[in-house]
Amino acid sequence: MKIKVLHQYAQAVETVFGLFHDPAFMKAKYAGIGARNIEVLECAGSEGRYTVKVKREVPADVPSLLKKFLSPWNTLVQSETWEGKAGGPYRCKLSIEIAAVPVSIGGIMELRSEGAGCVNDVQLEIKCGIPLIGGKLADFVGGDAGKATQAEYEFIRAHLAGA
Repeated sequence: MKIKVLHQYAQAVETVFGLFHDPAFMKAKYAGIGARNIEVLECAGSEGRYTVKVKREVPADVPSLLKKFLSPWNTLVQSETWEGKAGGPYRCKLSIEIAAVPVSIGGIMELRSEGAGCVNDVQLEIKCGIPLIGGKLADFVGGDAGKATQAEYEFIRAHLAGA
């Protein structure tokens, strides 16, 4: 399953990128969209390159067919490597691992200036190699990933509007 979305912001690319590697904001964002036990495992870097790794538990309304693979709460670790120069664009390679779930999630993001603001171009791919049920598992995880991506976007926009 593939997810492609374009998130538009009225703020400058540097303002939005600042949030993407701010540990306090990351904790607030994930808590604000329903995650728990949020740990920023890594958030380091300097101009041009940042590495971010966040562990959290996320809720899932798991259909009975997939309860063998997923729990009502699942632990995931999201790793991001950002590269770019001041003013953007900033490019990110990301991966998300869900503990004990045979699904791989990978993707890229590009945060770039556009008009008076900026856009974040998000592309994710969710795969599962299990025969027969693997497609359903990947689709379910992908659906949840799509909802989480939208919730993060809405949280960030609301934060920026109130800043």
